Amino acid sequence: MRDMKYLEEKRLKVLEEIKPICEAFAITDYDYEINDDIYTEVLRLDNTKINCSINSISAIIDEVIGYLFINYYCENRSLGAFETQVKNRITSTWMKKVEE
Repeated sequence: MRDMKYLEEKRLKVLEEIKPICEAFAITDYDYEINDDIYTEVLRLDNTKINCSINSISAIIDEVIGYLFINYYCENRSLGAFETQVKNRITSTWMKKVEE
């Protein structure tokens, strides 16, 4: 079993670190979810869930930046010949939605 006290402290630190970034982009629906039953740490930005299990806080911030890049910068711009590969690499840890 993982140390839940450590994970709760990590969650608070993550939220503290990403808050100004999210506020700058008007993202109000975000959280760092910890599920001890299935041993996952998930960064949720709006409806996107990103697996961040065992990531450092710096790596979690990188995931926020990747989310912003995909959802803001790439929205109306082409990345050229390697667009698909770049987007696939950035979103590789994003959890796919399960259709009900």
